Amino acid sequence: MSSSQHVAYFMKELETEKNIFQAFIEILKKEENALIEGKIEEIDYLASDKARLIEELIQFDEDRNEFLKKQGLVLEKNSIDNWLTELANYHSSLSEIKISWNELLDLARIAQQLNYSNGLMISSQLQHNQRAFAALHCAAGNVSLYGPKGQTYI
Repeated sequence: MSSSQHVAYFMKELETEKNIFQAFIEILKKEENALIEGKIEEIDYLASDKARLIEELIQFDEDRNEFLKKQGLVLEKNSIDNWLTELANYHSSLSEIKISWNELLDLARIAQQLNYSNGLMISSQLQHNQRAFAALHCAAGNVSLYGPKGQTYI
């Protein structure tokens, strides 16, 4: 496979990875809505799709990193940006490659932000549930918070 074929394949892979990120973001948005609405069973359903897409994204990331290393690149933003600019300047047919790369980075940032905010909602709900459980436990007359050996006991 020639260098231009490798680059064309890389560009096709970027497009596929972007599509997977878009699907992942949609799942994160559904998860966010389910968390807001308290639909726990829906969250469980979404978790399997989310895990599958994460595995696919990890594989794309590993393949992309391997390809970029074979191009002699250091895996950092400036190095990759410079390489993509050179490609776009050298091959007019690849003028979209830098746009695709930046779109991929934007999708990754969106996914990261959604996942972070969903994690905060889950953590908040968990803390609320723990406080409610402790209150119920105390109300039932079990006010001891430590076991006989000093370990925490609720």
